[in-house]
Amino acid sequence: MLKDKIIRVRLIKSYQQQRPLSFVGKCLIFSDSWVAVQGRVIMVTRTNKSGVQIDEKLSQHVIPRDNIESIRVLPDDFDINNMTVTTEGQQLVFTVNGQQPCFIGEIGEG
Repeated sequence: MLKDKIIRVRLIKSYQQQRPLSFVGKCLIFSDSWVAVQGRVIMVTRTNKSGVQIDEKLSQHVIPRDNIESIRVLPDDFDINNMTVTTEGQQLVFTVNGQQPCFIGEIGEG
């Protein structure tokens, strides 16, 4: 269903101090147990002035489905090399052309 789509996967926080993590990229495999994504990791952090840290290079990740909070399907033409992070109130989001901005986390959450 999601194979070959561009997606944002947000992970569940297991404890209060854990920094929110998301993966943005192409879904390579989607199964009952895990999701494989080739893309970038986005971590909400207080130490970066933009509020997030984005991996410079693409990498492959296998994510257990039990650790996933939500998945957002992005347009096929979404450019993961030029994500623009902005704020909307207390929320950190990146813009998606022609669609609702994609939620990453809240300011100060990391």
